[in-house]
This record gives sequence, C-alpha cells and structure tokens, in this order.
Amino acid sequence: MLLTRIFKAFAALATICQSIALGFQPGADYGQYKTSNLYNCSGSFPTSNLTAKNSVDTLPQIQLVSASGWEQWEVIMHGTFSIILRWSHGDQSKPHSLAAVGKIEVVLLDVNGTDVQTSVVGKLSYLDNDVKELWIGNNSLKWDNASTWYNVTLGVDGYSLVLNSYSAMHDTFHPDVGYYNGRLSSVGGPGLYGSVPVTRGQISGYLMTPDSQNITLDGLSVLKHTFSEQALPAYVKKYSSAVVWGYSTAFYDTHVFYHIEELNGTVHEAAYLARAIAGLVVKSDFESTWDTYAVTDDTNLYQLVIDPTKQTIDASLPGCASTNNISYTFNLTAGGVIGQFTDLGGGRTTYYALNGTTLAPYNASIANGTIAGAYVVYDAPTS
Repeated sequence: MLLTRIFKAFAALATICQSIALGFQPGADYGQYKTSNLYNCSGSFPTSNLTAKNSVDTLPQIQLVSASGWEQWEVIMHGTFSIILRWSHGDQSKPHSLAAVGKIEVVLLDVNGTDVQTSVVGKLSYLDNDVKELWIGNNSLKWDNASTWYNVTLGVDGYSLVLNSYSAMHDTFHPDVGYYNGRLSSVGGPGLYGSVPVTRGQISGYLMTPDSQNITLDGLSVLKHTFSEQALPAYVKKYSSAVVWGYSTAFYDTHVFYHIEELNGTVHEAAYLARAIAGLVVKSDFESTWDTYAVTDDTNLYQLVIDPTKQTIDASLPGCASTNNISYTFNLTAGGVIGQFTDLGGGRTTYYALNGTTLAPYNASIANGTIAGAYVVYDAPTS
C-alpha cells in the first residue's frame, strides 16, 4: 500500500515537472488542432481563429526550469538603418542547454559609418500582467494585452536604444503543419513552433550613441517568435523565413513565409498575405486592414521558389473572385548580409536584406509596387 502511494506520488510529480518544462502557457494558441479557418483568398475578414492576436503567445513557452529546449524572439527593423535584436534562452543547436541562461544579440548596421554587433548574457525573466515583458538585465521587450504596441529598451556598449512599434495588422501569423496551430515541423516528432506576432510594425524611437548623439529612428519592423523542445538538427536541418512590405500611395501589402527542411527530406511551407489601407497619415495610420491568405503546405495556393545560387526568391498566390481573379506575385533579390549569429552548438543564423517588386490586385486592376524586407536563414550544424 505504501509502495502504491509512493509510486502515485512520483507519477504525479513527473507529470507536474513535465508540464512545467514543456507545456505551453495557459491560454496560448500553440498546439491547438484546427482545420477550417485558413484564409483562402478571402480578402474580407479582419481576423480569424487561426491568426488572431493573442498576447500570451509571445510569452516564453519553453519554461525556464527546462533542462533542454530553446526559444527566440527576433525584432528586425528596416528604416533609418537596419537593426536586428534577438532575445533567446537555451541554444537551438546544443542539446541540454539550460533554458534559464538568456542572451540578447544586437546588430546596428551603418550607424554613422560604424557597424555594431554585440551581445549580452544573463538570466532571462518575464512578467505576465496587463503589460507583458521579458528582459535580461535592463534590456526589455514589452507588449500590451491587445498585442498592439511592442516596446524595446536596450543598453549595450554605450548605445541606448528605444523602439516603439505599432502593429498595423489586425492579425498575427501562425503556420499550422498538420493543422496544429503554430507548428512548423512534421507531426509525430519533437515540435518546432513559431509565429509572427507583428507582421507589419510601424516603428519609431531613438538611438543614443556613446558620444551622446541622439538619432531619431523611423521604419518598419517584424517580430518573430520561434521555439522547440529539442535542439537542432535532430529533425530539422534548415529553416528560413522572410517578411516583405510593400510601398504604395494607397495600400500596403505584407507577405510572410516559412520554409522548413527536415532531415528526412520533408519540406514544409507556410505563407501569409495581408493588406493595410492607409489613412490620412501615410505609412503611420491605417483605416482598415484585411487578410487574404494564411496557408500551410498547399501548393495550389502558394508557390515558392528559392534559388540560393542566384539569391532570388519568387512567390505567387492565385487570385479569386474577391481579387477579380488577379493573382499576387513577389520577385525578390537577397542583398547584403545584415548580420549573422552562431550558436554554441555551431548552428548559424544569417540575416539578408530583401528588395524587389510585386504585382497585386487593387481597384479591379493590376498594381505594380516596390517591396523590401528581410530574409532569415538558419543552418543547423552538420556534425
């Protein structure tokens, strides 16, 4: 009898520890099974059950007591100059890395002719209140319960950075491999998960340099959130993602994609497309937004060709009645490297600038626009 009680106690303790280490945050959308709420050229719905904003989704999903697993939050800015900020805990290419060890990696490109790349290591902490926050030391990422504002405060190597990013879209983006919300890898193995809480952030702020020069910042931003229970390349050898923003006098399109390559040759692709209609103040105020596509692993709805030799990316989504049967096309070229980070286990993340053109429907005709953004490639270590 005593042994039975002891066994049950240990079983209960194991269940609790597992939920603490691997369970999603209460109220998070990740892992939910959904089948019927992808956008398929809708062009009319402002939100959906699949990609609607949820501020809990941006909180750490790999718990800090975990002995393995990793998680990253990437803020990429395109504007006054390029900025990459990456909060992380754990290490995506080193098994059994302690999740509680956090790191912030920073790239500030061409600040008065100087490229700044540095990092800060420390304990990652977070707060789940009306204003949610994660931080390492005095370096924080904050967002509100409505997932409308995301604020960054950073101080490294004599530079002080403040960014305020307003989410111009009503949606986030959650890929759903196997119809499991946020999943990027095949069902049945360890899960690689990800979402894009901010697909088009209208950003403002300032950078104070070590010589006390105050530089006003303005531009567009994206926030990506990625995590997994296990280090790579146990099941995924490479993954890439991109965000491109269109510029126009009347409308602004945002296109996001993921491309996942698994060790067994399986490839997963997910894509998101949404449009914002500008208000009286162009590029900062939006009267309305709507989402046109949110698809995963559907080649009838999304065609993606990545040519690493030519450094080109071509993507297309077909039209439908709501777009007057006019399709969307994106033709992109990867430019110079913005920054590169190497993990403790040897995995490498490279950030490229993207530029190109798009053809898209607008007012029952074809509009030609200019697009720009960022392309991120992760290569797992080969040994």
